[in-house]
Amino acid sequence: MPSGWKKKKKQQQKQKLQQQVDRLTPRPNNHNSNWKLSNQYYLNKQRFMLEILHHVQEPLLHEQWIALGQQIVSDKSQYVHYNEHMRQLYQYLSTGRLLPRDVYYNPQQPEHYRETLCLFHFFYNTREWSTLRQNICWARLHVNPALFLHALMQTMLKRQDYQVLIMPKIYELLPAPYHSERLVREASKFNYINWIRQQLMGSGNESHVQLVLPKRLLPTNLTGDLRGSTSKWSDAMSEVQVLSLTATNVAEQKLGHLIEDHGWLAYWYYINMGVALQQQHPETGQIRDWWYWRLGQILARYKLERYGQRMEYKRLSVQEQGAETEAMRQHLTDLLHKLELGVEQAIATQSYRLPNGTVLDLRKDQNWLLGLEELFPYDLSQLQLPFAGQPQQLLELHTMLRQPNFYSYADRLIHAYRSYRTWFQPSYHQSVRPIGMSIQEVLVEPLVTFDEPVDVDLSNVLHARNFYFEKHFMWPHSLQARRHRLQQQPFAITFQLDSNRTQSVILRTYLTTSGGAINEEPFYQLDSFLTILYKGNNTIRRESRDFLGTIGDHISFTELYHYVSLAEQEQYDFPLNITTPSCGFPRRLILPRGGTAKPLTMRLLILATPYNYKARQGQEMYCDLGDGISSWDELPHGYPFERFVEPQELLGPHTFWQAVELQHKGYNEVKN
Repeated sequence: MPSGWKKKKKQQQKQKLQQQVDRLTPRPNNHNSNWKLSNQYYLNKQRFMLEILHHVQEPLLHEQWIALGQQIVSDKSQYVHYNEHMRQLYQYLSTGRLLPRDVYYNPQQPEHYRETLCLFHFFYNTREWSTLRQNICWARLHVNPALFLHALMQTMLKRQDYQVLIMPKIYELLPAPYHSERLVREASKFNYINWIRQQLMGSGNESHVQLVLPKRLLPTNLTGDLRGSTSKWSDAMSEVQVLSLTATNVAEQKLGHLIEDHGWLAYWYYINMGVALQQQHPETGQIRDWWYWRLGQILARYKLERYGQRMEYKRLSVQEQGAETEAMRQHLTDLLHKLELGVEQAIATQSYRLPNGTVLDLRKDQNWLLGLEELFPYDLSQLQLPFAGQPQQLLELHTMLRQPNFYSYADRLIHAYRSYRTWFQPSYHQSVRPIGMSIQEVLVEPLVTFDEPVDVDLSNVLHARNFYFEKHFMWPHSLQARRHRLQQQPFAITFQLDSNRTQSVILRTYLTTSGGAINEEPFYQLDSFLTILYKGNNTIRRESRDFLGTIGDHISFTELYHYVSLAEQEQYDFPLNITTPSCGFPRRLILPRGGTAKPLTMRLLILATPYNYKARQGQEMYCDLGDGISSWDELPHGYPFERFVEPQELLGPHTFWQAVELQHKGYNEVKN
């Protein structure tokens, strides 16, 4: 065979592998890479969504949308499907059984859930935008506001033809759960007219609210450079007064910089919104794996923060002075105890009894998966107290991660989950060790964290009447909360690998403590990616901004509205979908706070596995699980930590341990 032909064949093989890598490697914010410019039809939809969501907790004041929302669309031909859920909503209407506007909404309560499902179908099944818009206006007028928002959020997440519309982040739509009571109280009491008078009289310096001059918002490095020097920001915000309310510096609290971070809290909210109300019924096993993996990652990240703060982190105990009542604490403890007993019994007997009395032999076929499904549901409905009629911080999606006891309960849940899988999960279907390759060296750029000032939009806390002049909607000012959050400097990891042939591998990078028994330490996955290795030495550099599943900062509610207004006046070419994916993890939180007096010592674990050409792409970063979950291969989500591992599994040429140090510096020191 001619040598030239062999060379050409190898080159074709390399090109084919590279194309496979490029095709299957998710790009951060990949919706943002397609900068198609919007038209007036899109802009009208976007403006409507922002106006209907403005002060969603208060009665609607916008006359145009009030007039449109007097009747729900009853013509069945205007819906793709007209199902029993939609007929049930008419029964609620005719008998006056809609949830009142002023009642606490709990989506886990059966009655509330059923009404949510009914309204969701009236949104989701519409054929035309005009029908959906009228139904939204009707619901905004007549439906409990929290229930309305829940059903609308689900529709926007799950209707692919409407996913291009930008929804403000949940902590801007409902700011109250994401901030301190003091901050919310001061914002809600703010009287703009009185504040103006104080400014004119020269007594404005006594106010907690200050006019931002020169006009700007932090941070400046938004997705799409929408606050940068070359943007249209000054034009869009030219007639808006930016007001700043000084917030408590949560970074001064022991763990406040993590568990009080609005991005950290919202991440869990969106994950559970994505899991709920699935219409296309994808493989439930994939979603369960993904949900427990994300919960385990949240727990691992929290434990790493405790480790860095020199607090107990290996097994977490419930604090008696938590946010929950004694009855709730006992309820959750009993549920977890029942689960743990169920797992212990399954392991001891190698069987599981179904509710109908059937006994499953968990060693036979795929019965272990049936047992997993019965023991470990992945929704939060079973955690609720029966008929809870008032907010419960520990069980509210908005506030769960603010409560230290949440992590204690999650610790027990994940321990039981991993115990079950350790006993019953069969051997992996694919090889987990690449052949003929080794990780030679890993170089990590300095890991530096710092506290960064940031503005969070509180405009929806202000009274809605401040935004209407002679019955016309206006947005003349924006109230922002200035607070500090954890941030890190961008860094890169460089991998040196040897291979005796051309092959594709998946590199997974985990952050953990400086030592200890493997199954007692938290392993937080920083990144995983697909790459191609060529025969010989390979140098691969991975930037932190490219880490899988992470996102940067986005445009605020106020700015979004004024950019849309500018585009409607044809003074700005508005790009589509310029916000960040809602189910992406805040990139600024991937590292725990570093040490100040001396660096915090930790380790990286790098793990290589073969690529078996069975990857699948999903849209879970956008909270859309209708087509399943992305995966590199057939390994479970969270591999190898979906179960307890044997120490020797993390040894060999396909693994590498690297000691690292994290330093925490001052903001001015970092920026200078």
